[in-house]
Amino acid sequence: MPHYEMEWFDSLVAAAGSVLDENPSISTDEVCQKLQSKVPESFTFRQLTGSAGRYLSKNLTTTTPGTPTRQQFTLAVLACLRLDDRIAPEHDSTSASEETSDNGDNEDSLPLGTRLARSIAKAISPVLAQKPNSDSDDLDDSNTQLRAHLTTQCLSAADSAFKILELLASRGPETLDNPDVLLTLISYTNPAEEWTTPDLAARATLLLQQHLDFSSAPETPGKSNKRQEFITTHILPTYLRPLFSRSSPSQPLITPSGRPSAYGQNPDARPSGLPDDSSKTKPWKFVDLRAVSVFEWAVSEADEETTITKSWPLFIPVLLTLADDNSTVVRKRGLVILRKFLEKFPSRILGDTGLAKVFEDTVLPSLSYLPSITPEEESVELLGPAYAALRCLAGKLSGEKRNKLLDRVVREGILLGYFHAKEYVRIVEVLCQEMGEVLVEMGVNAVKHLKDIIPMLSTILTDPFASLHPPTLLSAIKALQAVLATCWPRIPNSPWQDEIINSLVLCWLNLDASGSSGDNFPVIRQALVHTADALAAVLATEVEEGKPTINLSEVVAPLVAKEPSLSQLFSAASNEEQNSGLES
Repeated sequence: MPHYEMEWFDSLVAAAGSVLDENPSISTDEVCQKLQSKVPESFTFRQLTGSAGRYLSKNLTTTTPGTPTRQQFTLAVLACLRLDDRIAPEHDSTSASEETSDNGDNEDSLPLGTRLARSIAKAISPVLAQKPNSDSDDLDDSNTQLRAHLTTQCLSAADSAFKILELLASRGPETLDNPDVLLTLISYTNPAEEWTTPDLAARATLLLQQHLDFSSAPETPGKSNKRQEFITTHILPTYLRPLFSRSSPSQPLITPSGRPSAYGQNPDARPSGLPDDSSKTKPWKFVDLRAVSVFEWAVSEADEETTITKSWPLFIPVLLTLADDNSTVVRKRGLVILRKFLEKFPSRILGDTGLAKVFEDTVLPSLSYLPSITPEEESVELLGPAYAALRCLAGKLSGEKRNKLLDRVVREGILLGYFHAKEYVRIVEVLCQEMGEVLVEMGVNAVKHLKDIIPMLSTILTDPFASLHPPTLLSAIKALQAVLATCWPRIPNSPWQDEIINSLVLCWLNLDASGSSGDNFPVIRQALVHTADALAAVLATEVEEGKPTINLSEVVAPLVAKEPSLSQLFSAASNEEQNSGLES
C-alpha cells in the first residue's frame, strides 16, 4: 500500500483524538460529523481495510500510555464507512487471493469486509498485548492496572466499533464469519463484564443471532445447528483448550480427554517450575480475558441432547479448572457455570463415567472458604454457588450415592462451617438457608442429623442478640420449619420436642425484651407463629387408639400462664384446644 494512504488514515486517527480531547463526552455521531472534512474525497474499500489493518497492528497497544486509543481508531474507520458516496469502486484486477495480509496473519482467503470486521473486533477484544519473546512477567506484576486500562479502552471504543460491525453485517451476515469476530461478540453478551454494558450486550446478541441463525420461535426444537457446531468445533477444542492446557485443578484427576484418570497422577498437569498463577499457566485469566465469558456462553447455549451428551469431555477440564481456581472471584464463577452444566448433564453419563465423584471432590473444598482466613464478604459470595452446585449434583444421583453426598454436605459443609465461623452472622445466615434447602432434598433421611441440627438452631434462636441481625434469625426459623417438615416422625416424645419449644419461647421473649421494631420483626414474629403451628401439627401425629396423645396447648400451658405474651405465639394451639372443648 502506498505510503500516502497510511498518512491520510494516520491524520484521521489523530483528528479523532483532537476532537475527543476538546470534548470527552461528545457522542459517536457528533465525532463522525466533525471528521468528515478529514476523510479523503475518494478512497476504495480495499484501501480502508488495508490502512486499518496495518494501523491496528503497528500502533494499538494496551501497555504504552500516550499512544492512539482504540476509540480514535474505531471512530476513524466509522467516519469513512458512513461516507458511502466517497468509497470508490475497485479499478484494479487484484483478486482476493493476491491481496497481502493486513495484520501479518494468513488472511489471504478472507473477503475484505471480513478482514475489516476482524480488525475492528481486535480493537475491542479484551486481550492483553504481549511483547514478542516476552516472559510475561510484566503481565503478572501489574495485571490489575493493565486489565483496568484495557477494559476502559475497550468500553470507550465499543459503541463506534459496534456501529461499524452493524454496517458491515448489513452487507451480509457472512461478513462476520470469522472466529475472532464471533468470540469477541460473545464476550460482549454478558453485561456483567467490565468491558461491556446492557446495551452493548443486546447489540452483540443481535449480531450473533444474525450470523448464527438463532431462532426464538417456540416451535423450533433445540438450538441452531450452526451455533452448536461453532461450540464443538471451534470454541472448545480450538480456542479454549490451548488456553487451559497448562492449568490443572488440584483435587480431581482427569485425563486430557476430560475423563477421570485411573492412575495416580494428572497426565495434563502443568510443567514443573511454573508458578500456579501466572500468564504462562493461566493465559485465560491474565491475557485473554474473553475466555471465561465465552465458556459460560458455550455452556448456556449448548444443546443438552446433542452438544452436551456427545461432546461432554471437551467441557470437563475447563469446568474443573475454574471451580478449583485460587481466586474467589474466578472460583465463584466456575461454580455457577458448573451448576448450569450439571443441569444439562445426563444422569446416566454422570453415573457411568465416575465424574460424580470428581465433581464432588472439586466443589467440597469451597465449603471451607470461611473467615477468618477468607474475608466474610468473599465467603458469603462463594458458599451459595458451592452449595447450589452440590445440591444440583445430588439431584442427578439416586439411592445411596445421593444420600452419601447430602450427608457430606451437612457434616463437612453446614455443621463444620458453623463450628468454625459461628461468630460471623452473615455466614450463619447462609448456612441456615442452605440447611433448609438440603433438608428438603434429604427428606426423612435427615433424622440422623437431628442431634447436631437442633442444638445448632437452638443456639441461634435463643441468642439474646439475635434480633440485631434479623435476616440470620429469620433464616434459622425457616431452617427449623424445614426440620419439622422432613423429620416430623422423630419429634413427638423426643428430647427435640422440648428443645424446639424452648427455642421458640426464648426467641419470642427476647424479641419482646429487645423492644425491637421495624419492617423485619412482624415477619419474624409471624414466622415463629407459623413454626409453632407446624410443631402443634407434628405433635398431633402421635396418636393412640385413634386420638392424639400430645396436645401442644397443654404442654405450653404453664409457660403461657407465667408469660401471657406467649399466648400470641401459641395462639393456633390454644384456639384448637378451645374448639375441642366446645365440641366435647
